[in-house]
Amino acid sequence: MTASICPVERYVVIGNPIAHSMSPAIHTDFAAQLGLPLQYERMLAPLDGFAQTVAALKAAGVKGANVTVPFKLEACLLADALSPAAQFAQAANTLKFLPEGTVLADNTDGGGLCRDLDRQLRTLGLRLNQCQILMVGAGGAASGCVAAFQSAGVQHLTVLNRTVTKARGLAQRAEAIDLPAAGGGLDTPPSHFDVPGAPVVVVNASSSSLKGDVPVLHPDWFERAVLVYDMMYAAQPTPFMRSIRNVETPCSDGLGMLVLQAQLAFEVWTGQSPNALETLIKVRQLLLAKSKKQ
Repeated sequence: MTASICPVERYVVIGNPIAHSMSPAIHTDFAAQLGLPLQYERMLAPLDGFAQTVAALKAAGVKGANVTVPFKLEACLLADALSPAAQFAQAANTLKFLPEGTVLADNTDGGGLCRDLDRQLRTLGLRLNQCQILMVGAGGAASGCVAAFQSAGVQHLTVLNRTVTKARGLAQRAEAIDLPAAGGGLDTPPSHFDVPGAPVVVVNASSSSLKGDVPVLHPDWFERAVLVYDMMYAAQPTPFMRSIRNVETPCSDGLGMLVLQAQLAFEVWTGQSPNALETLIKVRQLLLAKSKKQ
């Protein structure tokens, strides 16, 4: 009697550039943990050829895709159905291709961030739903997290941005989904807003750590901060993390967000949940090893 062989399911991450992506290492480890026959690879799409790339992948039987810059907006537009997170952000980082040809789009970035924030806050005896968020930046990365903050029960969201109108606009959109919010300029103190007395989690959703141009926030925010988090990640502390003068405040980069948003995408595709923290340790070691070779 011949044993049945499970077919290998194919998944990809699409971007341009894409060679740097750590997603294959993450998802390959997830699959190995659960004993799933899964193949995951990088896919470089032409800047003007994202839709054609997705069509070719669907025709080839690929089951799903992660989407990274600069295609998250396009991924949302070509989908047939959107999760609430993707609908709010108008951007998607996860696509699931169904047999009848339907494309489902989700945005797991915010959910991954919330999982990592909650994980780290628990070590401080707190939960995310006991805290308020100060978010630096009002672009796509920030927008992708607002719906997740609301779902997680965050008490209040303050958005600070160089362009004040963008901060206020995102805050108004947050309030439209019942997340109390306010927006202002980078140097605005907490006393300017009617914010609750809840502990503050500072989240850098700007690209400042990539550019080395660290935003200067009013110091009163850090007096109330219990955790400072940079969505960017690196082998060493990011420029935003290094700019925090209160050395007693816990700081984190966004590698946990990367792995935990991947866990959510994996759940969307397979219905199974791997041990993301086990994978996070391996990915951190891989990141350190790569930095030593450079």
